[in-house]
Amino acid sequence: MTGNAEQAWTEVGERFSSWGRRLAGRYHAAGGAEAATAEETEQELQRIAKDVIDELSRSFTALGKTLRDDQANQDLGAAVTAMGDAITATVKEASQAIRSGRSAGSDPPD
Repeated sequence: MTGNAEQAWTEVGERFSSWGRRLAGRYHAAGGAEAATAEETEQELQRIAKDVIDELSRSFTALGKTLRDDQANQDLGAAVTAMGDAITATVKEASQAIRSGRSAGSDPPD
């Protein structure tokens, strides 16, 4: 567990970023991130709707593959653990601040 709330929340961000990069990589590998332009014809609207459905399908496929990946699961587990550590550190600091009569994150009185 990390020492203070700020470090703990930094760890949460780093862990979820790592997992997100893995998910994004799978999404792009599945052919995602193609932009469609909107035109005012019904045929174009139908094409756009199909593109959206295809993008959602690729996103869920990438998510499914990521959730089945052992390393991704370890990354996600570490991110959740880091979040728990951050919450614990935040509650601990807030409790100490309340007991000492100061606001959380501020310096103790001189």
